[in-house]
Parts: sequence; C-alpha cells; structure tokens
Amino acid sequence: MKATFICEALAITVAMLAAPACVALELPGSGQDEDSESGDDGCDPEGDPCDPTHALSGELILFVNARLSDDAFQTHLPLDEEGTYIGNAMYLYDPVRECEDGGNACRLTKLGHLRLDAQLGEVSVADKSLRKFVVRDLAWHPQQGLWAASFDSLNDEWSISGLEVPDWGRTDNLIGVERWVIPPGPAESPSTDPCYWFEAVSGLGFAGDELLLGVRGAGSKGLVTDGSLLRVNLSVLEQGHCVHPSDISQDPHYYACDVVCEQWCSFGQKLGVAGDVIEDLEGVGASAWLRSEDETVMALGHNELSSCVAPAPGEVATAEPDNVFIDDVVRGDEIEGLARVGGQLYGLSVFGKVYAIDEVTRVVTQIDDLEGLFPDDGLRLRGATEIVVPATR
Repeated sequence: MKATFICEALAITVAMLAAPACVALELPGSGQDEDSESGDDGCDPEGDPCDPTHALSGELILFVNARLSDDAFQTHLPLDEEGTYIGNAMYLYDPVRECEDGGNACRLTKLGHLRLDAQLGEVSVADKSLRKFVVRDLAWHPQQGLWAASFDSLNDEWSISGLEVPDWGRTDNLIGVERWVIPPGPAESPSTDPCYWFEAVSGLGFAGDELLLGVRGAGSKGLVTDGSLLRVNLSVLEQGHCVHPSDISQDPHYYACDVVCEQWCSFGQKLGVAGDVIEDLEGVGASAWLRSEDETVMALGHNELSSCVAPAPGEVATAEPDNVFIDDVVRGDEIEGLARVGGQLYGLSVFGKVYAIDEVTRVVTQIDDLEGLFPDDGLRLRGATEIVVPATR
C-alpha cells in the first residue's frame, strides 16, 4: 500500500508546462547521428530557432521504453520544479516505411517523454515516488484516447493512467499523465479490486470500446489467481479521485473512487499474458500473447496467441488457442507489444525485435530489429498500440 506520511494538500492546480522548442536535457539518445536518415528532422540549437518535428504519419505503432530516463537507468531526471521528473520516453514506429539508405532509422522517431508532476498527487511529489514511476503498456482508442497501465515501484501500486500528447507532430513533447491508482483492500475480501494484488500486470488494449488489462498466470494474493483479461471500468475513472479511510496519505489526487476491474476472460492457472492485448481478428473479442509460468502446463520457450469472445455481462469467458505461436522464445525477450497496422498484426519484443504475425496462415516472421537504434542496453520495450497520426506537413 502507499506508504507515506499525512500532510496538508496544497489547494493549487499545477498545469502541464508547454514543451519548449528544445528540451535541454542529457537524455539517452536514439542511436542516430544528425546525418543519418531518420523520422526526426533533427534540431541544431546553434542555428535557427529549434522546431523538432518528424515525418511519420498515418497508421503507426506507438511504444514506450520502460528504461528510467537517467544515464544509469536508476531514476528519472528531475525537472526544475521540486519533486517533478522527465519520465519514460515514447516512440512512433512505421513498420512499412522504406528508408533510402536501406536501413531502418527512418521508421522510428521519438515522440517525447512523460512529464511526472503534481497532477499525479501532491504527496507523490513530496515523497519523490515519481522518480521511479513507469508506464508498462499502452492502449489507444480513436474516441477514448490514449491510456496506460502504470506502476509506482516505491509504493508497490498499479494504476490506470490517461496520457495527453500536446502535439503528435513533434519529437520533444512533455506528455501529460493523469493517474488513478487501484484502491487497496485485504486479499480475503470479495470487495477488494481484483487488479490490486496482482504482481504481474503485463498488457493493456481495447477490444471494441472495452479497455482490457492483461495479467500473467503467476498467481496473486487476491481472489482471481488465473492469468486473465480484466475489464477496466472507465466510468469509475470519470468520477475523479477519492480519499479512502485506509489511505494514510489522504492524497485527494491519487486513488480511484471504486473498484476499477472485473475479470473478463480466463487463461487458467500458470498461463497468462506475456505482453499485450489487442482486439481479435474478427472484431468480436480480444487476443493476447501468452506465456507459461510452469513447464508442466506449457513449455517455457513456447509463446502463443489466444483469443476470448466477449462474455455476457457478469460472466467470464474462457480463452481458446489460435494455433499461432513461437517455440524458441528467449525468456526476458518475449513479445511485449501488439499492434495491428493496415490489417497486419505486428509483435514487438522487449529488446526491439519486430515480428509480422499472420493470423490466417499462422506464420510468425521476424521483419526488423530496433535495438541498434538505441544506445547499448538502452531499450526495454514495454507495450505498444496502434495509433493514427495526422499528417502535419
């Protein structure tokens, strides 16, 4: 639970600062020099006024790098305001863009970094927990916007966050974050949110208008121990934030007001979501990329796609395998992101391998590798989503 002190909440609203023309921070680079072909236009602080834009538009893949933002990846870099930080970097990727030099640098551009500030709660600024706050997965809907599964490692709490990108055509965005932390409760209580006690929340995606959270089959202390998809009740988040009697911090901008999740689909014990959730090929349910937590249930090197038809209200669906799989997965480099672009399903691994997943012929083929576009040991890709970016030029 949130372990902090009780303090008087400041009666102020902190607006997200507009992104400056250039963010003068020593952040991990993209692994590209200014002369290489890239989705970035580049930016020379010594020359004309800086206007960092990029050339990518249309149906793209958005992903997040879960590496913390300082050079040693131990904490996020602080902003000028006390307790506020530059958070995870987010990237746009076009899997079909052809680069003139025959490489892949032009397919990738940075979109910006999360801005972690008082919008996530005054107490979170005071206890400096934002320096370890990370986004673990993404989901986008054309009407409902951009969402994230997020984690506060210092307080050991999961949350659902809404993300606000100021300008999709720029590379230096400071991306706003509004967070709703899953309310706490005792494991034995049926009224405790089933999302609360899970240790391995690993996927997020929309199936139709339903936002679904994926969890591994590693078990938990709560009532739901199967690997599962859990429906996120967005109407609860629309209520704003609430102070709960059990919260010693009494932070008015922290917890959701009610139970956020309900079980939507089960994969069974010791089998759950390796990395992501997406609407299924037929548009009637959801698909998820699965891994095993027990070799007696499924080989540990085998990952597969499995789908659930949307259940009737109050019921829990049972997943069915799609017979789409990889048998030689390296643990720790599973497919962490799924996105369907131009009708083609793509999978992105932790270290940046890109796969084309054919759900009809049931063939999975590696088509790209993004690791070389990042500094050594500089990429830990966590979650992806398809997104439509309008052309700006």
